[in-house]
Amino acid sequence: MPVTAGPALHAVLLFLLELGLLGAAGFWALTLFSSPWAAVVAVIVVAAAWGLLLSPKAPARPPWPWHAVAAHVLFVLGAVVLFAVGQPWIAAVYLAPILASVVLTIVYRDRAGRAMEPVRESAAPSGRRAAGR
Repeated sequence: MPVTAGPALHAVLLFLLELGLLGAAGFWALTLFSSPWAAVVAVIVVAAAWGLLLSPKAPARPPWPWHAVAAHVLFVLGAVVLFAVGQPWIAAVYLAPILASVVLTIVYRDRAGRAMEPVRESAAPSGRRAAGR
């Protein structure tokens, strides 16, 4: 596997876990309230919270280690919710890729930490064009 394929596959896994979290929230609301509208509202609430706090361009995104911790805690909470509504096998199947994601987050922590740092631009222009050639 090429060196760059690992983080890309981890990003795909995280996206699938986010979709699983939305599904768990919807299933929980549907089971608890017996209304498809409750499921829709639950999915919208979870998606909005994720978009405001944990998405890549979130306005209130926490710094690197806390972002990963918060995301994985929510994923595990989704598995707990599935277990609580009587779906232990689905919860176990959902928990397996969560654990894989935790391992991949630890493996690629240096790369993820560097990706979250702000890009610093130098005050003076540099390069061939700046030299006036």
